[in-house]
Amino acid sequence: MATATAEAPETVRAPFFTTRVITFIAFTATLIFSQNMFSVSSQIGVGDWEFWIDWKDYAWAPFVYTWIVAVHFPVYSWVFNKFFKVYFGATLVLMFWFLQRTLMVQLFYVGMNNYPFNYVQLPSYLLPAMATDFTLILFGLKKHMGLYVLISCFLAGVLVVPGHFLFLNVPFLMTNVGLPDPLTGGIHNMPVWSLIRMVIPKAPIPSYIAEGFTWPLPYKSFYDPYVIMTGFMGIMGVVWSGFTYIFLRAIFFGYEKTIKRFVGPAGA
Repeated sequence: MATATAEAPETVRAPFFTTRVITFIAFTATLIFSQNMFSVSSQIGVGDWEFWIDWKDYAWAPFVYTWIVAVHFPVYSWVFNKFFKVYFGATLVLMFWFLQRTLMVQLFYVGMNNYPFNYVQLPSYLLPAMATDFTLILFGLKKHMGLYVLISCFLAGVLVVPGHFLFLNVPFLMTNVGLPDPLTGGIHNMPVWSLIRMVIPKAPIPSYIAEGFTWPLPYKSFYDPYVIMTGFMGIMGVVWSGFTYIFLRAIFFGYEKTIKRFVGPAGA
């Protein structure tokens, strides 16, 4: 006579990243790797532009900055939230990059080459990093990944120019300076902000359109080179969002394939 026997409990392997030690090691390694990748990309793309009162190569800034902020920051926000439940991954990487950048600037630029000491890159990156973190909180990880990538890349590109000028030394920009006029022999008094705008190339935009702004004709302000630059960087952010989405989907696909080997039943 056969007797009923209780089925043996199914053996399940421990999931990946279970112990706190492994999680801490993985988190530290990811943070160091992300910071180094961002540092290399920033150094290759931007270089010593931050030591100029404004971008030296004005025409190329939209391409360089949007590639950095629209690809790196959404990925950092998603990766740190997905694997480590950190809701400010892009800002965290940026802060660690700032520590590394400070040491590098003090030693090699200021200390050895007597460059002027200022930071234009950090404020240019800060608002885009914060925007991607907040966008991820709003749209979640997986349910709205496409919408998250699209909006975060767009905001990251758009906020570079406002961040650059909002955090630049505003009292300095409002300081009046005298500009000699070689034709009349007189001196034109104007804020530093106006002087900067005079020396930045405006391409084919006529000065009476670029500089003219009246309340009855507010559309003239949209011919401003910085407004055009901000809008173009937003468009470039949308373009880069496609590559960012493909990269995130590749990470998610590879992670799901890998995790199945650790959480599936033994012998399955």
